[in-house]
Amino acid sequence: MTEEQTCAKCDRDTVIFREYEGRGLCEEHFSIDVNKKIKRTIRKNDMVKSGDTIAVGLSGGKDSAVMLQQLVEIFGDRPDIEIVAVAVHEGIDPYRNESISAAEEMCEKMDVELEIGRYEDYYDLRMENVVDRLEKSNCTYCGIMRRDLLNKLSREVGADKIAIGHNLDDEAQAIMMNHVKGDMKRLARISGSDPVDHDKFVERIKPLKDLMEREIALYSKLHDLGVIDRCPHVEEGSLRPIMKSFLNRLESEMPGIKHSIVSQGRELSDIVNENKDFDSEENQLRECERCGEPCSSKVCRKCQLLEEVEKAKE
Repeated sequence: MTEEQTCAKCDRDTVIFREYEGRGLCEEHFSIDVNKKIKRTIRKNDMVKSGDTIAVGLSGGKDSAVMLQQLVEIFGDRPDIEIVAVAVHEGIDPYRNESISAAEEMCEKMDVELEIGRYEDYYDLRMENVVDRLEKSNCTYCGIMRRDLLNKLSREVGADKIAIGHNLDDEAQAIMMNHVKGDMKRLARISGSDPVDHDKFVERIKPLKDLMEREIALYSKLHDLGVIDRCPHVEEGSLRPIMKSFLNRLESEMPGIKHSIVSQGRELSDIVNENKDFDSEENQLRECERCGEPCSSKVCRKCQLLEEVEKAKE
């Protein structure tokens, strides 16, 4: 239920009440506002340039579905911008089969090319065969391999940028996690793209980073986009779910706190970037001695984890 029945822009019923703004919006004006926020984020952060090919990391879930729909709406008619989609199948059935099918259906409707990469083809691995048998959390292994494969797929389709569906909640969680762990290098990446460069590394952009998760979920529901995208093997005891739950409780008591955390986190990120030498040798990307992918050490984290996975198979 919304707290106010009348839209702040017109006399129609509201579909959302934003406590942090103190106003409600109807479906039409809420949809317009979502589009304006995404455009503003893209423009303010100079995310897209003429001639770019943008690979959209598509999972079939609400965030990536809304992102693809919006990028097609914003750039679909521009001949100088190309939108393609890339998706990863980790080998978790039937969960991933459902979301991949949703992604395929969405791309067909929007006339967007979709490239699918499978762990089985690239890593000789199906995650469902090794979950809960690994030394670390399932998400640690899967997340690192997923990022690696998305980067590969983006290169294979000739993309200049890869758009990932991180929202404001994700940003707030990442900022708080980096503070808790004292990870200044990762904190420095919050305000913009990664402070490193390599020919094999496709720049990541976050068009949804100024939108709250619940607003993206509502937009997805109103426009019939995406499916529930929750892996059955997510481990609730890991740090991110704990931080997500904590921030949600905090937001319910102090509306706007997530926006404040993100704003302050980005300011701190700028300060860290200004005062730390990210051009030093230790921060330069090189190529992994095993797979040739960009990384900051002799052997990339993905290859190290794949070695642990092989042991778990035995």
